[in-house]
Amino acid sequence: MRSSGSRGWPACHTRYDCSICQLLRCIFFVSHYLTESYLIGSMKYAKYIEVFSIDGVRNVYKRACTVHLPRKPAIHLLWAAFEEQQNMVEEARGILKSLEATIPGLAMVRLRRVNLERRHGNLEEAETLLKEALEQGRDVTEMSFYAVKLARHVMKVQRDPSKAKKILLEALERDPTNSKLYLNLLEMECSGDVTQNQAEVLACFDRAIRSPMPLDTLILFAQRKVEFLEDFGTDINTLVAAYDEQQRLQRESDSAKRKAENGCDDSLEPDAKRQRAEDGSVVAANSMTDMTANNSAYNYNWYQHYGAWGQNSWGQYGQYSQYNQYYPPPPT
Repeated sequence: MRSSGSRGWPACHTRYDCSICQLLRCIFFVSHYLTESYLIGSMKYAKYIEVFSIDGVRNVYKRACTVHLPRKPAIHLLWAAFEEQQNMVEEARGILKSLEATIPGLAMVRLRRVNLERRHGNLEEAETLLKEALEQGRDVTEMSFYAVKLARHVMKVQRDPSKAKKILLEALERDPTNSKLYLNLLEMECSGDVTQNQAEVLACFDRAIRSPMPLDTLILFAQRKVEFLEDFGTDINTLVAAYDEQQRLQRESDSAKRKAENGCDDSLEPDAKRQRAEDGSVVAANSMTDMTANNSAYNYNWYQHYGAWGQNSWGQYGQYSQYNQYYPPPPT
């Protein structure tokens, strides 16, 4: 038997030690299986007896959360949702607050508290909870996550666009490479009359294009700027300048890729070859309208251009990926 395993089990030097190690492993896996089984069983049983006895359901949740599974968020969230369904708002509020005190830092719990207050008209309390989470963020990623939530709450619920914009701009000062902040700022500006606030929309594009984000991301923003101007722009000079900027970024990207593939500098290329490349860019400039054909899937739901951001916001940030599952599945 190996002296140690991937889970950090103790070394086995004798046959007796090996037997003890096997026993410890069995106890660990059996206890883990029983915990998960109890979680699933509690959920199913509570759902089954709900049609017969409300108090019975409450007792199942209470015993599961206070005795058997005090550190399993899923069952606590179900209990809070059940109490809210029974119009026991204070009880639901207490369950969520107690869970957050037991396991601090869970985004799904904080957002559940925020949405509970919002549903019952406590908009100021909901905003306060989001501000607290933003200020207590452990890193810029977490702070940006809550900044987006706070800005959307202020914009969509409280109807205060200027305040929401200020929140996002402050977040961009902390996290200037976060494309999602720029996307939310663009969505906010484009949600109004784009013919009236075209200058603000273009300022958002320019802020993103001049940011220290990766070059490929800058190209995407430059493409969206050109498409926006083609659909809503009123000045052909602004459109041509935007297209030239997009082509410049594209050439920089192509040049960087060639250097990476060839392992050489473009300055070592023959003059004739560089001249042909420049001539090609001139021809491309004369066929500017062809670019729109390559972006036929474009629309003004900005999130759709950035992969999973549209379907699963902040999915790459671990625990944040499940915050919007009102009935989260049992952990695996």
